[in-house]
Amino acid sequence: MTRADQTTLGAPAGLCGQCVHAQVNQTRRGPAYLRCLRAAWDERMTRYPRLPMARCPGFEPGS
Repeated sequence: MTRADQTTLGAPAGLCGQCVHAQVNQTRRGPAYLRCLRAAWDERMTRYPRLPMARCPGFEPGS
């Protein structure tokens, strides 16, 4: 996730800001939200997590 993506969210992303599974989606009307792509196959995860995330069992740092 880029710094611009984090600014668009309007809230600190916490761990999600550094995770490979995080994706920022922006609607046509302007609001942006963060989606956890890992939630598609991992039942422990929430599709749209509450930010900021301090702990996450599926966290994987990005490159």
